[in-house]
Amino acid sequence: MANEIKINLSITAEKNGAKYTRQENFTDDMTGDAWTTGIVDITTSGVQLTDLDVGSYGWIFVKNLGTDSSLYVDIQHTQNTPDDNICRLYGGESSLFKHTTTGALWADSSSGTQAVEYAIIEL
Repeated sequence: MANEIKINLSITAEKNGAKYTRQENFTDDMTGDAWTTGIVDITTSGVQLTDLDVGSYGWIFVKNLGTDSSLYVDIQHTQNTPDDNICRLYGGESSLFKHTTTGALWADSSSGTQAVEYAIIEL
């Protein structure tokens, strides 16, 4: 089969009379047949998200389930390495990206323990 993965993205930014809006819809082929989802508690010492049974990482969704907008979770290739951040998610924020390697994917908390929802879909 083809086009098993469907992506819908939308962003709008507006300030001082200027506005940017973009919507994208596209599909992707899933040559594998595995994915993994769950919720994991992220600590300041870091937690590996990709110690999972997915052969080749593809689309990755992460969401910081916290509600404190001053706390964040960093998603990284290397544990506790700020210069290696892929994204930073404050409480309630989420991200979707296509991962290009099968190396480690880590998350670490700015403070305390924060719950993160994840989905990793094999390509």
